[in-house]
Parts: sequence; C-alpha cells; structure tokens
Amino acid sequence: MMATRPPEQFSPPPALMKAMQLMRAQDMQGALDIIEAALTDADDLAPYLALAGHATLHLNRFEMASGYLRRLLDLRPDDRATRANLANALVSLQRFDEALALVEGAEAPTLARIEGYIHQQEGRISAAAEAYRRALAANPDDLSSWNNLGNVLGAVDDFDGAIHAFERAISIAPGEASIYRNLAEILLRAERHEARLKVLLDAEKSAPDDINLLTEIGLAHARLDDMDAAITALKRAVEKAESFGDPHIELGMIYESLNRVDDLAALIDQIDRETAPPEFSYLLAWRARRDGAFDEAAEYAAAIPETIHPMRRFHLIGGIADRRGDADTAFRAFERMNQEALATAGPIEGLTYRETVERDLALWTEAWAAEWEAVQVEDGCRDPIFLVGFPRSGTTLLDTMLMGLPSLSVLEERPMMAKTGKLLADDEDIRKLDADRVAELRTAYFNFARESGWDDGRWLVDKHPLNMERVPMIHRLFPNAKIILAERHPYDVVLSCFMANFQVNLAMRSFTSLDEAARTYDAVFKAWHRGIGLLPAANHSVRYERLVADSRSELEPLIKWLGLEWHDDLHDHRKAASSRGRVRTASYSQIGEKLYTRATDRWRRYAPYLEAVLPILRPWAERMGYEAV
Repeated sequence: MMATRPPEQFSPPPALMKAMQLMRAQDMQGALDIIEAALTDADDLAPYLALAGHATLHLNRFEMASGYLRRLLDLRPDDRATRANLANALVSLQRFDEALALVEGAEAPTLARIEGYIHQQEGRISAAAEAYRRALAANPDDLSSWNNLGNVLGAVDDFDGAIHAFERAISIAPGEASIYRNLAEILLRAERHEARLKVLLDAEKSAPDDINLLTEIGLAHARLDDMDAAITALKRAVEKAESFGDPHIELGMIYESLNRVDDLAALIDQIDRETAPPEFSYLLAWRARRDGAFDEAAEYAAAIPETIHPMRRFHLIGGIADRRGDADTAFRAFERMNQEALATAGPIEGLTYRETVERDLALWTEAWAAEWEAVQVEDGCRDPIFLVGFPRSGTTLLDTMLMGLPSLSVLEERPMMAKTGKLLADDEDIRKLDADRVAELRTAYFNFARESGWDDGRWLVDKHPLNMERVPMIHRLFPNAKIILAERHPYDVVLSCFMANFQVNLAMRSFTSLDEAARTYDAVFKAWHRGIGLLPAANHSVRYERLVADSRSELEPLIKWLGLEWHDDLHDHRKAASSRGRVRTASYSQIGEKLYTRATDRWRRYAPYLEAVLPILRPWAERMGYEAV
C-alpha cells in the first residue's frame, strides 16, 4: 500500500510570529516596528497589513491605520472586518464622506451600525434610525445599535420609540449603568418622573458606588418632591466623592431651595477652601447672597467658571447685581441666562403658548357664550378656590398667607386643570357638556388633587397662576368656584418674569424675551377679562403692592368674601413658610423673609430696557390704576 505524504503545515514567517507575540503582550509599538521593517520584503502583504492596521488603531494613529487598511481592502475587497476597521479609522479622522462610501446600504450589522453613527453625527436622524434598524434586523442582540437608536429617537422626541430601544438594550446588558442613565434622561424629558426614578434605582443595583448615578437619583427624588430622599442620596454621593463636585453643588442647591441656609453653610464649611476647585465659588456666592453680603457675593460670582451651567451662573450674577442696584450688569446677565435657556430647550414645534391663548380667545365671543348650557352637579365636593395671576404677581406670598387658615388645603402649582383639560376629546364643546360628562371630569380633577396632596377634609385652594386663562373651563366644571386674582404693576411683573430662572416649558419660554413676555401678558389678561366678562365667574382681586405694605387691610376683604373668619396666622406667613416644605416657584427665597417693598416699582431702575414693550403694557397699567409712563 502506497504511503501518502502528510499535508504541509503553514508556518508564519518569524517576523510575523514575533509581531503577534508582542501584540499579545500589548506592545503595539514594538509589533509595528517589526511589521514595518518586514513589509518591504514580504511575499504576502495581507497578514502584515492586517497586523499593522490593528496596531495603529490601538495606538490611535488613525491616519496611518487608514493607509494600511485601505491597502488591505484593495487586496481583500470582500473582507467585512477590514472594511469596518477602515471606516472606523476614517470616522475617527472626521472624514465622514469617505467612511460613508464604505458602509452605506450594507446589510452586515457592523457596517450598518457605522453608517448609522455617521448619519447621527451629521444630524441625519431619520437616516441614522434606518441604518440602526437595518443592523438590528440582521442582529437583534446588537447592544450598540439599540442604545444608539434610543439616542437618535430621543433627539426627535420619539419618547416611546427611544424608551423601547433603551429597554431592549438593558435586556441585553442588564449590568450596564450608562444605558439606564440614557433611559432615565428620556423619561425626564418625557416628564415620566416616577418611571425615571425606578430606572435609576435599578441602575444603582449594578453600580452602587457610582457618584454620578447617586447624584441623578437625588435629583429624581427632588423632582418628585421627596426632598428627604433627595438629600439622603446626595449626601451619600458627597461622602463617596473624593473631592468637591456635582453632588456638593446639587445638595447645596436643594438646601438653598428649601431655605435651609444653615445646612448650606454647614456643607460649605466642610470643604477645604485651599484645595477646592473654582466651581466652589458658586456655593460661596449663594451663601454670601443669602447672608446679605452682596459685594462679597459679586466677587465670588465673578470667579464662577464656565463649567457651572450658564443658566445657573448668569441667574446668580444677575440677582446679585440687581440687589446691588447695578441694573445694567443685571440686565445683561438675565439676557444671557435666557439665551442659554432657549439654547438648552431647543426649538418648539407648533404654536407658542401665547398663540394658543390667542387662538382660544378668538372663539370666546358673545355668540359663543350665548350657547352656554348651565349644568349643576351634586357630588359632595365643594367647588375649589382658584388662586390665579400672571407669574411673579405675588401668588406665592398670597398662597402662603392662606395656609394660615386651618380650613383651607392649599396646593401650589399642580397641573390638575391642565390634566383634566387633556381628558376632553377634540370634538367636545365645553359649552354643551352634559351633567354626566361634567361629573366625570370633576371626579378626575379631584382625584388629581388628592394625588397631589389635597386634604379632602378641607376646602381646596388650587394656586396656579396661568389658570387665569382657563376661566371658561373652570366655570364649566365648577360654576360655584371662587377665583382670586393677584395683581401687580404690569411693568414689574413682566420684568420679574424675564429675570426669573424658570424651568423652560411651553409657557415659561414666553419669558425668555421681554417682547414675548409682554405680548403673553397682553394675551393672558385679555383672556381673563373676556372670560369673566362673558361668564358669571365669582372673582376678587388682591393687589401685591398693598399686600406687602399693609397685609391685614388687603386680606380682610378677601377673607370676608370667601365667607371665612379672620385667623391671626394669616399675619405670620413666615411660620407657614417654615412648615410648608419646598416652594415650587421662583419666589422660594423670599417667602421666608419679612414682608418687604423693595420689589415695588423696581421697573423704574430698568426703564430704558422696558421702553420697547411699554406700548403693550401701558394700557393694562392704566386700566389697573397704576402709574404708566
């Protein structure tokens, strides 16, 4: 029987073997030196080019890597790994067009994922989503594509799609805390705050010592008004932090928002000023401002670095300058604050808040009101008191005073009416709602109020300033409601709105420019007067300037109108402020102070900046009996 020769076994050249050994030992530069020396005489260039490309990628020498990988791709045009590596090298060099030409339309998940990333970086969101979905069709367990798809869908406010993508990513990598945080960010933007907190707490199980995660958990608790839990989480983050950072700032700002100035001071005193970074100046400036040391506060504020969010930084700088009487510096700072607020919030789609008010107002005619069908519902719930007024008109001071009446349960800026209004179908006409439908909506409203903390054994006071443009809806559901309007000089109101660091939702973005703030004031007050003019809604006005000058004289007629007895705690708003918990408005820092009149006629110091909007506001000032220039 004839013997057969064994097949020849391939033995890599010694240079190739040595380079591979060095690469396994993570000596990429040593391997690259050997490969470059051997390339000149190599018969088969492909393995050398492959190793050279691998080594240069690891060394972040992307220009060199792209040269080696392009030569290799010319030799092996069907090699997906080489194509992907070359595309990644070109992406790292920001040569997106060249990289896209290598991967566009590919079905292979690695290539489709790179295509999605390129489209994402260049702002082609729909194309990016399509590429990521193509990658996922080929590989449903592609973690990166699910995570990136969530990011691109979130960029266009497709919250449900983004949430689904991140949840799929978490199911693939349940220990990856960064994906939980991506999901939590989307839930924050979607205003699903309970779900956001749950996701962050789930993430904590796999990353219990993550300081950034603990900080986010603290902020999530704060968003849900669980301030004790927020402080606990942030304290843990502070304890784990090796140096001053975000958890210190967020904990300090919670103490500040709760008017716990002693706790803020104690936190500051724990910090070694010699080793603290420049960001520490932010807390020092707040402390000095709270102490009334405004010149010192200004010095600290000037040292705050740009790493502190500009909305926070310029709001603080502006507030300090205002207290120092430096109107020019203050106004410029508030302008910058509002510019940054708009940049952070991004553009809006559809109508502005003012335009929605004007759209509704156009429908409220005498002919419209003539078709109103009166309905009374007996459900055992007393119609609420609604405390309204344009923002910064003194509604927070007034609601704090009303908390001194034991018979009242005051809820501050909870969206019960807004949420109830969303239950109406587009084709429902509030003028013609029958008793059963009104009863359903009242039940929903009162349930929302209970969820928000209403003690239903007491008379509900629903304080929400911009409910003043919802008079028809209020009167439809609560024909026996009493509506209190807080008034203040229109010039001071609009200026104060411009100076406030509001959370920028649809309504509050109206205050990022004086012009839009003035136009919004005009639209909202037209809606108020049209509403109470067409419908018999019981209302009573309280004037801010009289309230701070002589609170009893201004409050006694109101208390009598409500049918209640005077209570001396109405005088002690500071006592109510100390027990009410977190104040949800821009007035939080003033509520615990003695009554003051320094905000009255503040507009005079800013008169040159208000000139452009005075023609819009002057008629309202004259109508309300204020001085109008």
